[in-house]
Amino acid sequence: PVLLIIVILIVSFGRTRLRNNKVGANKEETTKEEIEKDAKKNTEEETKEDATQTDFKNKANWEAFDAGNINGLLTRGYFGAVFDGRYVYYVPCRTKDFHGIVLRYDSTQPFKSKTSWKSYDAGFTDGLNTKGYAGAVFDGRYIYFVPFAVSNTRHARVLRYDTKNDFTSSSGWNAFDAQKVAGKAALGYDGAVFDGRYVYFAPFGYEPYAHAKVLRLDTTGDFKTSSSWKVYDAANTGNLNTKGYYGVVFDGRYVYFVPFNDGKDFHGKVLRYDSKGNFENSSSWSAYDAGNTEGKKTVGYKGAVFDDKYVYFVPFRNKDKTHALVLRYNTKGDFNSDSSWSVYDAKSTDGLNIEGYVGAEFDGRYVYFVPYSDSNNIYHANFLRYDTKGAFKTFSSWSAFDGSSIDGLITKGYKYSTSDGNYIYFAPYNNGKTFSGVVLRYKINK
Repeated sequence: PVLLIIVILIVSFGRTRLRNNKVGANKEETTKEEIEKDAKKNTEEETKEDATQTDFKNKANWEAFDAGNINGLLTRGYFGAVFDGRYVYYVPCRTKDFHGIVLRYDSTQPFKSKTSWKSYDAGFTDGLNTKGYAGAVFDGRYIYFVPFAVSNTRHARVLRYDTKNDFTSSSGWNAFDAQKVAGKAALGYDGAVFDGRYVYFAPFGYEPYAHAKVLRLDTTGDFKTSSSWKVYDAANTGNLNTKGYYGVVFDGRYVYFVPFNDGKDFHGKVLRYDSKGNFENSSSWSAYDAGNTEGKKTVGYKGAVFDDKYVYFVPFRNKDKTHALVLRYNTKGDFNSDSSWSVYDAKSTDGLNIEGYVGAEFDGRYVYFVPYSDSNNIYHANFLRYDTKGAFKTFSSWSAFDGSSIDGLITKGYKYSTSDGNYIYFAPYNNGKTFSGVVLRYKINK
């Protein structure tokens, strides 16, 4: 009996082990099948996504139109653009003199038809000299134009348009001189961002105008009431010389100011504000000197863009020349840790001279850098694009396209851009021969 019991136990153990091995094998096969299935699904999704994207280097996907004379006005020299859900507005800056002629395109109408375009001279609104702007932002109803300069001086006269009003009627336009709040030392801004309630204006920098007076508007308050406005002097944040910025970007919580020039030197000191904190409390502010990231001279940026994880800073110039050092910050990392920052030198991408950009656009997959001018102050159109699905420092993730002659027009020298989801619109500034009104757009999707 004892022997019989032992035999039965051995047989039973063998069957159990065999059954477990089969189950394990089945699990391994299932896991392998799931991995292969997921990989196939991801490949199909990427292929499907690629199928909806247009060819970046195909001129057929680019359109240009000379909008330099609309409604009898000289509509040239723009510094930024903004989209309100239907219309694209181009931000007035300057030709020979600074101007306030806002240009507007109806995105539901043909791009190359003059009837799709309108202009309005907002250069004298509410009794103020409202000319010379650099960037704009939309809050869901109003468009705010960022005060930049007139003649040889900077200013703080914020211009606003109510999109529910007639574009060409003065009743839709208002202005407020924020110098009343910020003071004489806070003149000249470049770029603005909206966080759902507040609009933040980035303090411009360049000799002798560099300052750190960040201006904020509470859009729930009255536009022309001083109490709706606040200013914070962010100079010396983190014991750094935090003056002189060119653009601003929001990641859902933090507001980042793009480092440019502190009045003496081009710099890389990124300024950051925690929108959950008290605007006027220094503990809500921090700064990081990214000016020597990975041993490179990462200074002098113009604009930035956020892709849901990373902030990309747009390369412009250092003391000696323009450059192509794209600076990137991982918002999932520690802001003050070197490991959260990286840089890629996009110089010579696709054999083109890649340097000197102003602004960038993200379409859900690609980051596009807006071409402006090179070290010799020659305006160019070498568009740079990064595929966010690729490795940041891999050459194949980057591509470039010379868009200097689209539809027989000189398409060079742009400042900032905007998108309506189907196209990216580039704001014309100067094409090398004259201040430009040649608007350019790129078709993102087929």
